[in-house]
Amino acid sequence: MKELSCMKMKGSSRRASNSDQSNLLDRISEFLVQHANPSIVYHVKNDILKNITDDEKRDLQDRILQEKIIQSIITCQKENGWLGNGFHGSNKNAGPYENQEVGVKYLGEKLVYKETPVLKNAIEAFKIISPKLFGEGDIDCSRYAAAGSDIIKAACVARAGYEDTFDISKEITTALESFRRVTEIKSVTDIVKIRRRRPERINPEGITYVFNDYEKWPCWYHLDILAHTNSWRNSENIAMLADSFNKLLKDTGLNYSPAYCVDIGHLVGCCGAYREGMKLGIETGGEYYVFLDLIEYMCRCGLYSLVPPLKKEVDIIYDSIDDQGICRANYVEKALKGMGCYGGGQLEVDWRSRTRKLCDVTYRGLLILYHSGLLTH
Repeated sequence: MKELSCMKMKGSSRRASNSDQSNLLDRISEFLVQHANPSIVYHVKNDILKNITDDEKRDLQDRILQEKIIQSIITCQKENGWLGNGFHGSNKNAGPYENQEVGVKYLGEKLVYKETPVLKNAIEAFKIISPKLFGEGDIDCSRYAAAGSDIIKAACVARAGYEDTFDISKEITTALESFRRVTEIKSVTDIVKIRRRRPERINPEGITYVFNDYEKWPCWYHLDILAHTNSWRNSENIAMLADSFNKLLKDTGLNYSPAYCVDIGHLVGCCGAYREGMKLGIETGGEYYVFLDLIEYMCRCGLYSLVPPLKKEVDIIYDSIDDQGICRANYVEKALKGMGCYGGGQLEVDWRSRTRKLCDVTYRGLLILYHSGLLTH
């Protein structure tokens, strides 16, 4: 069971106290600027408030570079710029951040300056090293549905803010085509082969779906790419993306998700393929908990007003901001804690402090509300 965080709130009229959007932004930003990690302070002042001096940037960068995780990433960098020995997640005898994918994503969210050598050199390494995680057929981002080394690379480039200097246009197109495919077919069962495996508790019938060759289907990495890039954004693409999610969020009664991209004698897994009937949160013990990272990325894509289930979740987050500017929404803690290939958005160094944890939660809540157009300054 995923870790959960349930924050009990008084049933007061939060909507009334939050009616002034400017006042709400002031409360949230004041809390974060006073208490949060330097990376969060930078993003709040630079990206949201648009009010930061060069001296403040340099000071925040200096403090960030001294953090233990940042130093471990710098130390593991090889001469060719590659971070650690792994690509898609941690490898033996290495920490969770000491690999190319997670290291680049973490640096991209943490650092003030994108031209910082450790990050710039890691991005350059992608130009000379091309891992093939999915075998010899892993030739480009169009080969396998919801998988491929190129979409992992593109997600790293996008998260690090290098869209303008590193060409990932093909991967962006593939991401759009993958979401569009949802709107073109009746069901995912139309584009998969059925394989049978040994029955398991979570899959008692042993039914497995394997995508047909050169098919398209959306996954976590496609959304990550679109959430952190801009070149694709127009009203037509955003509307298509909304149609895709509105369909994906409908419960079709399908019990099996498309977990595999290819059968090469053994089944090779997808990169977080979305399932029909996907959820924006989970319910357990009579409480509901939201996936903050998924909500944030969808809002970054401009979907707040176009996807009713998303709007409902965002409005709950809006109402959860208390008088101190702290986000008190119930959230899936494991999906926010740390940082990995398929989630995590922890920028605070230590969650043993309750205040530090609240800073990460509130920062993600701020991003959700900001990208939903619910905050003005």
